[in-house]
Amino acid sequence: MAQVEGPVSFVLPSDVGIDAVIEALGRDVEVVADGIASTDRVYLDTFDGRVDGSGLTLWRSPSTAKDPTVRLTLEDRAGATRSVIASPSRPDRVLALEVEEEASRDRLESVVGERALIGQVRVRSRVRRLAVCDAEGKTVTRVAIEDPTVVLPKRGSVALERRLHVVAVLGYGRAFSRVLEELTGKIGLRRAAAPLADEAKIAAGVPVGGVSSKVDVELDPGMRADHASALICRRLARTVEANLPGTLADVDPEFLHDLRVAVRRTRSVLKEMKHVLPPEETARARADLRWIQEITGSTRDLDVQLQAWPVMVSTVTPALAIDLPPLRDLLERHRAAAFVRMRRYLQGARFKKAWASWWDFLDGPFVGQATVGTPIAEVAGHRIAAVYKTMVNSGAAIDDKAPPEALHDLRKRGKELRYLLELFGGLWPSDTVKPLVSTLKDLQDVLGRFQDDEVQTVYLRQLGPELAALPGGTDSLIALGLVIDDLASDQQRAREEFAKNFAPFAAADTRNLVRATFGRRAARASRSSR
Repeated sequence: MAQVEGPVSFVLPSDVGIDAVIEALGRDVEVVADGIASTDRVYLDTFDGRVDGSGLTLWRSPSTAKDPTVRLTLEDRAGATRSVIASPSRPDRVLALEVEEEASRDRLESVVGERALIGQVRVRSRVRRLAVCDAEGKTVTRVAIEDPTVVLPKRGSVALERRLHVVAVLGYGRAFSRVLEELTGKIGLRRAAAPLADEAKIAAGVPVGGVSSKVDVELDPGMRADHASALICRRLARTVEANLPGTLADVDPEFLHDLRVAVRRTRSVLKEMKHVLPPEETARARADLRWIQEITGSTRDLDVQLQAWPVMVSTVTPALAIDLPPLRDLLERHRAAAFVRMRRYLQGARFKKAWASWWDFLDGPFVGQATVGTPIAEVAGHRIAAVYKTMVNSGAAIDDKAPPEALHDLRKRGKELRYLLELFGGLWPSDTVKPLVSTLKDLQDVLGRFQDDEVQTVYLRQLGPELAALPGGTDSLIALGLVIDDLASDQQRAREEFAKNFAPFAAADTRNLVRATFGRRAARASRSSR
């Protein structure tokens, strides 16, 4: 099938009028005015920029009080657009599952998952359309001259550079190319350096590509360990603060998830680097961060329960599935109550005091103890090797009779090792670190499944008496028993898969890799080379 080339956008200088454009195009063709229109778009993306990262652009028309539905327009790299209708449950976001048309809903969901689409920037434009026609009067290329303006919330507006868009027509590729040559050759137009949506975001102070939770801190192997730890912790603190508003507004579950991961990573840094940080301040910070982890835990656990719901109930027969809505409703009520408690804590005096104290610590001199001058590569390498060794020894002791706590403890140590590698792994060649991360990830997957099944099973069993007292609860309780049985079966399968996933992690090749890269001998060699 023939393909239409994607549209090309140029910056149209203010001193180049419409007549100059028509004159440049109109020597061998006829340029016909095709109308003037006004557009008003709110560009949407997830907080972390998943739409933009997929090469797509998404916008909606501004909402009106009379119509609860919104029209979304999705544009791909080639300029092809598709409009769909969504029925948002809240005015400040659109979820992929709220798109009415199934194919578009599935496509959007594959890009954004459960992340909410939120307004990034609003752009109003006046667009003058021209049709470039051949001798037979057929339209061979379309041209649009756009005067865009960013509408700033409560702060007026910002005019952007005029743009001229050239759009190909199927079957007229040569005409399209000729128009591009005329515009660049005769008028000297330059192509726009960035899409209009990106230029608008920059003008509005919105991060292009979204806000990432990745810890993109560059460390030098010879950097003091306490200074390196401070840099990492400051970046993680900013991640917490970036995700806090979305968490409090309950925009989507990933805000809370990323906030908690940043807190967990910070706690891991404080634990693993405790010998290079001030002991009293570190102990206080660890206690405060542990409290933040505790007050956000119930809400996150229920988010996981609800996210896993489709998979969790998929094994139940349709006849029994119709009895499960009371259970779903109960989970949602528990989650709503947990969220209210969490938000009260996060907006309370204790959190504000703890967070201010944490920043005081981060902005302080960060004077450590006996090993203050030790390079970060040596300290981090030693901790990676030590945690890995502990995991190998603990995992080797796990057999079919080991209690669930043994696998849970191994999973926690695995998270600590994963965070060490994520935060400090850049100090070593990636081709050395990646194999270890890969085998660790496979091990974590099976340990995570085991623990998630355990948590869900315990929580669902605790709901039994409350569920039974609800209308329709008795029937729902019967279906719940089958759900719990399936969770128990999956947990047993995860336990059986443990040995297979643990073997590569603890294999001789991996142990030698860790010893050669992160062990004491490697640290001494690195020190002597400096």
